Amino acid sequence: MNKDRETEILKTVDDSIRMEMKTFSDYLQKKGLKITNQRMLVAERIFSLHNHFTAESLLEEFKDQRDKISKATIYRILSIMVEAKLLQEHNFGQDYKYYEHIIGHTHHDHIICGDCGKIVEFIDERIEQLQEQAAANNGFKITGHSLNIYGSCLDPNCPNKK
Repeated sequence: MNKDRETEILKTVDDSIRMEMKTFSDYLQKKGLKITNQRMLVAERIFSLHNHFTAESLLEEFKDQRDKISKATIYRILSIMVEAKLLQEHNFGQDYKYYEHIIGHTHHDHIICGDCGKIVEFIDERIEQLQEQAAANNGFKITGHSLNIYGSCLDPNCPNKK
């Protein structure tokens, strides 16, 4: 894709995701990877999502364009975006990975319902302080962490309640 086409695509995206798209295209250039229409289209969709998603659910977003965007293409783009630290990959105990875009988003932890798969993000400074203290007490400096709490939601409308 030429620079004019890239600029044209970036002009059409919402202001809230323009920075993320630019960061992605800069990463592709730095790594010597092509900036293709497919990559930019998938990136735009990812950056417009405000929830956790799977490769399959992302592929479903492109069901009308399957002749242009294959499952393999989706997986390659997800891999590049994780490597670029634009996406975080989560293993929430299922047979598939979840993803969320993280540029400009604050660190948070997750509570996952084992019945319906509902994912709730939360931030609790007390937990963060306890983790820092535990790391220091054991001679560590935290460079990153992931806290996932698994349980059953109390929603009476949970479709998988037994």
